[in-house]
Amino acid sequence: MNAAWDRAFPDCTHDAAGRRTPQRMRFGLAALTTPLWAQDIGHAPNPEAITTLLQTAAEPLIVLDLPTGMIPPELPSGSWAVERHTRQSALHPNEDPVDAWPSTRRKQLRRADREGMAVEQTDDLDVLVQLHQAARNRKGLKSDARALRKLMKQLLQEPDTHAWTVRNASGHVLAGGVFHGAGDGRCVYGFGGQFRTEEPGESSRASVLLIATAMRHAAKLGASPFDFGGSQDAGVDRFYAEFGAERMPKWKLVRIQGLWKPLLRWQRPDLFPD
Repeated sequence: MNAAWDRAFPDCTHDAAGRRTPQRMRFGLAALTTPLWAQDIGHAPNPEAITTLLQTAAEPLIVLDLPTGMIPPELPSGSWAVERHTRQSALHPNEDPVDAWPSTRRKQLRRADREGMAVEQTDDLDVLVQLHQAARNRKGLKSDARALRKLMKQLLQEPDTHAWTVRNASGHVLAGGVFHGAGDGRCVYGFGGQFRTEEPGESSRASVLLIATAMRHAAKLGASPFDFGGSQDAGVDRFYAEFGAERMPKWKLVRIQGLWKPLLRWQRPDLFPD
């Protein structure tokens, strides 16, 4: 995973404090942030180096997403930690992960099969980008399609990355996603989306079939756990929770200097504790 991000965005900074990328944000604000679309700043960054970075970096804004399970290090004055979360399900090579699902999700999966939905592995960047962009557009979230395509192109070259699409019986794509490794054994649902249809629940059933396929494939490869990637959208998070996935804390470290703090509290409330 890290190699793909590094190829796609070669301006990332690399040191013991993790992978970061410099950005010029709105109003000319200079920032050091977790690389675009990355889940975190990298596997096992050095806590002391992170503290030093928060103390000494010249940029007025620093946003660092720690790996899942990492406890925030000692934070200097003017920095704070914001709790977020992802959801994970354990995988076992000789067990069907669907067996651990709640009955409602298993029923959706059986119905998807009865309706003739089919899953296929794909490297069709156009469709994968369109699916992810469709999901972001429905939520009113900005997203750079060109940069996303660039990243996906590199990500699909990784041996532990697999992408799938789900079609209905008529051959129309309903859902799809990109699932990748994280350097620590996880399989991460990194990117995905649905094309909504007039048939009630059809796109949701397609997503259930997509997730079943990805989890089964990851289990056969020996990956564990399956990480749903985290979402701050309450509806999406409930959807993931209904697979029986366990809530796992993730921490975002933030430092904002000077008069940028009141402006960002208004513009980016997600950077502040609830």
